[in-house]
Amino acid sequence: MAQASLALVALFLSTVAVAADSAVVLEYHHVAEDTPPSTSVTPETFERHMEYLAANGFEVWPLPRLVAAVRAGKDIPERTIALTFDDGYRSVYEEVFPRLQARGWPFTIFIATDSIDDGDRNFVTWDQLREMEAAGVTIGNHSVNHPHMIRRLKGEDQAAWLRRLRGEIVEAQERLDQELKRPARLFAYPFGEFSPAVARIVRELDFVGFGQQSGAVGSDSEFSALPRFPIATAFAGMESFAIKVRSRPLPVTATRPDSGVLEPGDDRPGLRLTLGPGPYRPEAIRCYLGGDTVPLELETGNPPRLSLRPARPLQPGRSKVNCTAPATDGEQWFWYSFLWMKPLPDGSWYRE
Repeated sequence: MAQASLALVALFLSTVAVAADSAVVLEYHHVAEDTPPSTSVTPETFERHMEYLAANGFEVWPLPRLVAAVRAGKDIPERTIALTFDDGYRSVYEEVFPRLQARGWPFTIFIATDSIDDGDRNFVTWDQLREMEAAGVTIGNHSVNHPHMIRRLKGEDQAAWLRRLRGEIVEAQERLDQELKRPARLFAYPFGEFSPAVARIVRELDFVGFGQQSGAVGSDSEFSALPRFPIATAFAGMESFAIKVRSRPLPVTATRPDSGVLEPGDDRPGLRLTLGPGPYRPEAIRCYLGGDTVPLELETGNPPRLSLRPARPLQPGRSKVNCTAPATDGEQWFWYSFLWMKPLPDGSWYRE
């Protein structure tokens, strides 16, 4: 009976072919030898990544072009990616810019404007940003102060919190407009943290938003919080890199709950995903959290649903669950990621 039910689910999922309307966005921070491994790759590793893309026929598109094509449901070459760099660290100008210029490849930098205005030596300057923009680099918005946008300040009610967040985006864009010729209306959430209320502001301001939850971008993705694959030392191996850049979006049409912001007592939160059609194997879906396999249950039906719950209590901080399924042809992986954000037991927030 179980095999018959899975066969029916597989039949449902394969009835609609997924067009070549998805692509992958990679997210880097530092490209340097002497910066924190959690947000860095070495120049040697970065060069190996770029060599892999070149040797395997990938097309590197400007992020605005990729977003526009995916949003319109246009056919995109199967091996298409965009490169992004958060924060605007100095190594992006010193290491990334010359390497990608030599290849003729575009990329996007997301800037938190106060870091540039303060003249911090670890970051690029406005003059360097203008030079890169003139060479075809896209400059996007990363807020003014790089805050944790899901957190309220002490004594701040919801209305004041939302006004402050709106100001972070609007004022940063004003600075970008003042200093640059054509900054994009693209916004990257600081720390990759967002909630439905935060994403609503991004949508209302007519920005395309980007998180740090892993996965490919598809025409059915939520454009106020698009996924990117974070690339850093612990996740920068070539085997993993090769799988990620060829991945496709696992079609999740509904998520319950829709917010990953937890209460202190939410030790083992549940997650229920409604799955859409596509050429992947539902019976082979596996979900992982911090190296652990997450117990899950596939509910047959039309549409099918996937329910999961961590086997162990979540610790305070960010916890990302990754769900993957092999394509029916066995050549690619479909990927979906969900981010939980859990405060400390006293309700205060973790420190970075």
